[in-house]
Amino acid sequence: MKKFVTAVPLQPIERDKSTGVIIKDSLKKNIYEPIGNEKLKYDKETRFPIIPVINGFVEPNEEIRVIAIQMDTESSREHTRQLREELNALKQEKQFLFEDLGVVEIEYRSDVEAQIELFSKLLGYFEDGDRIYGCLTYGVKPVPIAELMSIQYAYRVLNDTSIECLVYGDNNHDRQNPKFHIYDITSLIILDEMVRILADKKVKNPRAFIDNVIKMRKENE
Repeated sequence: MKKFVTAVPLQPIERDKSTGVIIKDSLKKNIYEPIGNEKLKYDKETRFPIIPVINGFVEPNEEIRVIAIQMDTESSREHTRQLREELNALKQEKQFLFEDLGVVEIEYRSDVEAQIELFSKLLGYFEDGDRIYGCLTYGVKPVPIAELMSIQYAYRVLNDTSIECLVYGDNNHDRQNPKFHIYDITSLIILDEMVRILADKKVKNPRAFIDNVIKMRKENE
């Protein structure tokens, strides 16, 4: 099954004290320009870079699973609700099969123990034969590391499981001319696997070998 993993943003929200209605949300919708993979092209605004990934890689009537890493904060839970809302809208448009969002909630902490908990909980969602897609944009800084560790571990130990596409969403923080990009960084993960193998073989100048492998990957895309 195709499985999509993303952390939920932590950008703060502000509610009206008397009504509880959100009056300010720091997480804005944007159109992300794809870098490195035209399948990520998505002409609609979204808060979540994982949405262009799903849009680009899922076919009608295909069943998928989406897993969200959520911190135990009010803003994170609100953004999870927004993600579920966007997913359901995309489901109606693309006509894929999606029951509900899988939520992995962890404490709002950056220590090693919290990330080990996240790593372990995420592993429970992966199975033999999965095609894994991930967004490494959001969360406190150790969260994308733990997310990536879990994805790589599943790839290495499960049968017929692959890492299909990993992305990172970014903006240039220019208030006058803001630009938002979504980068396909899957080749970095392939590079990591290659570096491990080359290091084991004591290859002292791996650049030429690495360049050839990346070139072949681009030709096959």
